[in-house]
Amino acid sequence: MKRSLETRINENDEDNSKSLEKSKMFIICREIFFVFTILFTAYATILNSQARTKRGSPAVPFFYNENIKDFYQGELKQLISDISETDFVFVMFYAPWDADCQDVKSEFIEAAEFYSNRIYFAAVNCWEPGSECKAFFKDVYHFPQLVAYIGHQKEVEYKGPHSADHIIKFLHSVLHPMHSINTVSDLWRLRYLHDAVLVGHLKFFGNKPGLGFRLLYDTSLRLASRDHERHTAVAVFSHTKVNSLLGVSSTPTFVLYLWNKKIEYNGPMKVDALVKWVLSRTEKGLAELNSNTLLPNMKGGAVMVMFTPRHPLSSVIPYYLMLRRIAMNFNICNNGTSTYPDEDFFSYVFQYGKFNKLGYEQDVINFDLKLREKCAKRKKIIKPKSFLASSKSCSAQISTNHWDNYTCYNSIPFCPNLKLNRWNERLTEQRYVWKQDQQSIDNIVRLAEEERCSILERTPLPLIPKPIFNTSQLPSSCDMNTTFSFIALDSEQYSHLANGLGIQLKKIKHRTTVVIIDDEEALKLDTAEVTEQSVTNLLKRYFAGERNRTLRSKRDSIYLHSVNKQRSNDPNSISIIELDTHSFHTVALNKSMNVAVLYHSPYCSFCLGVSNLFLTLSHLLRNIDDLLLVRLDGEMNDLPWQYTVHSYPSIIFFPARRKSESRVFPQTSPLTFHTLSNFILSNLQVYERISVLLALCSRWGDDPMTSEEGERCLRNVRSKSLDGISDTLLEYRRNLLRLKHCSSHKIEDNLLFQQRQLFRKIEYLKYAHLKLALVKSLQSTVINLEQYKNKIIFNNFNIQNGN
Repeated sequence: MKRSLETRINENDEDNSKSLEKSKMFIICREIFFVFTILFTAYATILNSQARTKRGSPAVPFFYNENIKDFYQGELKQLISDISETDFVFVMFYAPWDADCQDVKSEFIEAAEFYSNRIYFAAVNCWEPGSECKAFFKDVYHFPQLVAYIGHQKEVEYKGPHSADHIIKFLHSVLHPMHSINTVSDLWRLRYLHDAVLVGHLKFFGNKPGLGFRLLYDTSLRLASRDHERHTAVAVFSHTKVNSLLGVSSTPTFVLYLWNKKIEYNGPMKVDALVKWVLSRTEKGLAELNSNTLLPNMKGGAVMVMFTPRHPLSSVIPYYLMLRRIAMNFNICNNGTSTYPDEDFFSYVFQYGKFNKLGYEQDVINFDLKLREKCAKRKKIIKPKSFLASSKSCSAQISTNHWDNYTCYNSIPFCPNLKLNRWNERLTEQRYVWKQDQQSIDNIVRLAEEERCSILERTPLPLIPKPIFNTSQLPSSCDMNTTFSFIALDSEQYSHLANGLGIQLKKIKHRTTVVIIDDEEALKLDTAEVTEQSVTNLLKRYFAGERNRTLRSKRDSIYLHSVNKQRSNDPNSISIIELDTHSFHTVALNKSMNVAVLYHSPYCSFCLGVSNLFLTLSHLLRNIDDLLLVRLDGEMNDLPWQYTVHSYPSIIFFPARRKSESRVFPQTSPLTFHTLSNFILSNLQVYERISVLLALCSRWGDDPMTSEEGERCLRNVRSKSLDGISDTLLEYRRNLLRLKHCSSHKIEDNLLFQQRQLFRKIEYLKYAHLKLALVKSLQSTVINLEQYKNKIIFNNFNIQNGN
């Protein structure tokens, strides 16, 4: 026993020692793990304390061109300093990674090379982190931004296409924002080359510009940002005697000359107000002559679209001038009716053709060609010192040539009396550094002439149509009861639109063609060449209705019914007509029927819900004899443009005997049972509403006394019947007064017929009101009222009309 006890004790001691060793090992491991945890935490803290972002590679120049100063590190202060010391600065704010900036890079360089001697070109990297430009323009996310600075106070943003020619045209309009004109003929020439002309009639005192001149100058710069191609020109008129001839009695006065009228500005003398006024007037007045989009013009009717190349630097676009002249002839009555010489610009252009066989337009083109010939001779003759003897090129004498001083007024405002017939071989192409007076007349004239020739070198030759000056047989808008517009679009910019119309401009002579477009039709030229005669014939064909359009028609097999309304014996059945192209005129335009047409499409998910609503309403109104609710698949059935809708679902109501007064359900209103029923009721006559209102009450049951809603609805119908009787009696008494004072037998017969019709309507309304007092079945009462209405009103009406 002792031995066994000792043995057990020894075994226990060994077990205890082993458990102690295990606990010590666990404590040591835990302490080691805790130490490593602290070390890893400290290491992670050190790593997180370092910057997560790494600065990219240093910025490098974006432009490697001697004509452009590139602030590739975003230095803005230096740029502002340069702007304050330079007259004209053109800056491109860019981001090096932006694709648009990379695309416009070569165009910007080309423009800089063209105007390197007149304008200081700069580029600023506005994406460099930490740069002055990045910090200042925080909210600019779109690049490039092109801005022209005139001194340190004025800036004009360029918003046009990113091509060198468009940029050059913009810079030219900034350098030469205004024209100088002294005679009415000069004003007319300027009006011929532009869609509108804003003229400031000013009076100068010495060399100091007045408030009016500064206002006109700032307005012209502001317009250059919106209209860099100068569809609206700005000019200064300082001839006092001519001001009185034009009806201007005080200065400063601002007048906007459109193609058919002039408008005088009477607003505040502020730039914002004047710019807003000009833009509102030109957009409204030139809608039929010029537009950038088709939609605003097509909303009013048909539009004639001319696709022709329109180079931004071209001052003469013969096809465009031809279309504008045709548009003026079409839109003016009696070939000009104004008695004021400054307004009747149309007559001036056409009367000029009587004295010049070539006509006004061809004279403009010939002058442009002669100017190119003189510039071509200039290349061959290099006489550096000839400019010193060119001071006589500015002459105060008035030339007898009709086209003298033309280019001076159009493109060289520095020298308003420059005589082009003295512009000869003394000109040279080489640029010279001004050694004495940089603002001398000789240098100014030389640079202006040099700039003009440089622009002509970049401008393609005008594409000239056959010279036919005869619009005597052109249709006139005064004889038409439709709206018609004219638009000229660039063949390059809008080639996709031409392709959509099936026109391949590359295969057409001069890439010029004309097409007439309305809501559903496109009428093209029947000849390969665009001439004045072919355009005139196209107009005649359109207004004569010679075009034939194939109308698609497909019957819907699911909802196909006979066009004759049939009443089913089952009171719960729904009868509705599904129209197609051929049955539309027979049903919808039936003079004796009120017809509501639902236009739907298989691709319109919302149309299904509206169709169910339409079927419910049709079921309630199934006993109204002169009211039809029909459907038409607008996607599979073509209709004439006046009956075509542009969105689905759409509902058009064609009232009986008043088809010209059809109404469209407002797209802004929700399509519910209440709005749809009210839309139908509002287009019915007073006596027609009683039975419709009574039929609508059956939605709460055929017996109105079984529900509170039905009883309330019946009381409302009785109230409406009393209002109808009162209104019809009032109209009857008015007709009696007209009969007493009538002196014409024809009018008297018409009034007597109306009196008889009004009397029968009053009789029907009285009968209906009495019937409403004893209603047990709504649909039976509706049938009874419809039978009485047909007997007393429509039968007598048909007999008297011989039907």
